Amino acid sequence: MRMIPNRIGSNSSRAEKDIFAQLSELEVDGWQYALHSLNLPEHERKRVCEIDFLLLGSRGLMVLEVKGGAISRRNGVWHTQDLRGIRHRLKESPLEQARSSMFALESVLRRDVGTGLVGRTVFGYGAVFPDCNFNAVSVEWRPEMVIDAARLRTEGWAAYLDKLGSFWDGRSDGRSRLSSEEVERYLGALRPDFDRVLSLRRLDDLVEKELVALTTRQYRALDHHRRNPRLIFEGGAGTGKTMLAVEMCRRARSSGDRVLLTCRSDILANFIRAQPDLDDITVVAFDQVPTFEVNAFDMVVVDEAQDIVNEQDLKVIEDALCGGLADGRWSFLLDSNNQRGLVGRYEETAMATLQAQRPAVVDLMDNCRNTTEIVEATRGRTGADLGVTTAGHGREVVLIEARRPEAAVAVADVLAELEEHDVPLEQVVLLSPHDLAKSIFVDLPAPWRQRVDTLDLMRMRKPGRGRVGFAEIADFKGLESRYVVLETDEETDEQAARAELYVGMTRAKAALWIVKSTGQEDGQ
Repeated sequence: MRMIPNRIGSNSSRAEKDIFAQLSELEVDGWQYALHSLNLPEHERKRVCEIDFLLLGSRGLMVLEVKGGAISRRNGVWHTQDLRGIRHRLKESPLEQARSSMFALESVLRRDVGTGLVGRTVFGYGAVFPDCNFNAVSVEWRPEMVIDAARLRTEGWAAYLDKLGSFWDGRSDGRSRLSSEEVERYLGALRPDFDRVLSLRRLDDLVEKELVALTTRQYRALDHHRRNPRLIFEGGAGTGKTMLAVEMCRRARSSGDRVLLTCRSDILANFIRAQPDLDDITVVAFDQVPTFEVNAFDMVVVDEAQDIVNEQDLKVIEDALCGGLADGRWSFLLDSNNQRGLVGRYEETAMATLQAQRPAVVDLMDNCRNTTEIVEATRGRTGADLGVTTAGHGREVVLIEARRPEAAVAVADVLAELEEHDVPLEQVVLLSPHDLAKSIFVDLPAPWRQRVDTLDLMRMRKPGRGRVGFAEIADFKGLESRYVVLETDEETDEQAARAELYVGMTRAKAALWIVKSTGQEDGQ
């Protein structure tokens, strides 16, 4: 059976993923397609109804509602029970949910393909309970409408779908099988509705949910190294270094240690300090560390450590840390790619000093920020190793290459498109190597230029609703945004330009536009 789309999102339940795999391997007469997680544009009882699986073929259209875990019905009330044994009351019967979805689907299709074809089509629905044996009986449904774990084992999908199809055939007088042309007509009407699930804003939400899972896996990496007093975490942008730094401090604090978390950037330090559950942890920018007494801390964690790995700065840490670098507890989280050179200083001799203390070295390989497209584009343009991303697919990275006036207009078109797709503009950040007055964004058409605010990063204030934030690339180092429009400047020296490009590109979580001005206007 052809699955549309041909992969299932990570936010789907285990039961849905199992059924997806089973249906994708199934060859059964009368059912050619299986659409899953189809968001209907309208519904008689809910604003949006999500159909778990919708089968389409010559036998008609069949809605399947999947409920994992244990399913029970007592006194007309339905419950599910999850793997932890916790019971959850359902607002409605799974069969009633499938039934109402079927009628909503039929209503939509009458408008989209016409009442004639819909009137000749068999519509049906069923419920799938793959994790339990369901023995309840009621006049509200027939046994043919439910398949549980026992029937899946003894009968299998092919037999169940044949019985379910025959049941609805018998209740659909005057309706007949569809021709291949009619099946494709339905598919043409259904698929655009389904594809809208992956609109820009929905896609960003999908990515965000997957990022949470990846970050959780990286937290587990801490558990494997928690007994080592000295650690170097090395990974590209987006591999979760700051999140790991924060979590490491939380865990150390629980044992009563005096913990310092520091980084070169004042802005990043403020951002970290604003995170929850950091009471009794000292979070300061590195220029404040010399103000503390000798041996003031039992543990030091350094984020963006490539900005601090030099002999002078290591001496500051040596003094502040009880036991020093040789015997104290410390963790350095650094990126060996192209971030060096924007702020701070990195020295190979200083790195050798750290490595001489025989720290455990942890390579961070899972990129948990950037989409596949952003990772591949960054690797292609800078040569940087960002690790392996499973953060999901997004938009292709777009290069806007034009003379300055035309490029500014193209940026305005991007902002207008985002607004048209209901993307909150306060989630968009314009980045440039220059301040706003010298950047290409100052040339935006007046209606858009008036909606651009330079971000107050020290106070972590977001732009107002409907307004777009601007920041210089160096100031935004260590931070991230869902949508980034990045100005490049190749007139600076090659190392600085590469560092700015790397940092700027890797700030984007879901979508990235790169703006390159190719020259002056004619006559200038």
